[in-house]
Amino acid sequence: MSKEDNQKVYFGDKKVEKLEKKEGVESIFSKVSDNYDLMNDLMSVGTHRIWKKHFVDTAGIQKDDTILDLAAGTGDIAKKLTKFVSNKTIHLCDQNKEMIDKAIERSLDEGFYNKCNFNVSSAENLPYEDNYFNHVFISFGFRNFSDKNQSLKEIQRVLKPGGKLHILEFSRTNGEMFTKIYDFFSFNIIPKIGDLVSNDADSYEYLVKSIRTHESQEQLCNMLDSNGFQNTKYTNLFKGIVAIHQGEK
Repeated sequence: MSKEDNQKVYFGDKKVEKLEKKEGVESIFSKVSDNYDLMNDLMSVGTHRIWKKHFVDTAGIQKDDTILDLAAGTGDIAKKLTKFVSNKTIHLCDQNKEMIDKAIERSLDEGFYNKCNFNVSSAENLPYEDNYFNHVFISFGFRNFSDKNQSLKEIQRVLKPGGKLHILEFSRTNGEMFTKIYDFFSFNIIPKIGDLVSNDADSYEYLVKSIRTHESQEQLCNMLDSNGFQNTKYTNLFKGIVAIHQGEK
């Protein structure tokens, strides 16, 4: 076993073995899957919809592109992606079966199933051929990967030469006063909302802590660089509450 395999990673605000994080994330998202979309609306006061629309609309998708929606959750990004492609070329992948089941149900209810393929798999061991995708999208899932560097290596493998990785993720806020207000809302209000809506304050406390221990904008750019991505860049949205990172193979 390599030194890298033995390295501990953040699960919330605690350092744990990578397998322990993988199992912990799996358990949390199984618990929150029924109320996940509602909680996203409440936690972000609906702004996550604006962020995700901008994320997809500015990606430069072509109608014949083959696209991976990684950590796909309940399929809201995939639904937006299907508007840009003409064939069954959207692949949704999530390590949590309950989330993929919700995505399948949603795609059937909302009329975009025929453009989608579904897989249950971790980001660290993707079930796709080399040089397969034009784009890989990750929306609010990257910070939950148990081995981020291995995930980036896998994404590099499955991207076509010239293909692009797009990551929408919570990041580091700008401005001392704004950061204090945001931290108060995150640590004091979000877990209470989780308790009221789903009787599960602990899972949402984890989600808040996972944001604080996730890499900064510059650190994530450096991680992309060190894993072979080219032309890496990021764009802050709403004072850095979230950022869009991009890199090319």
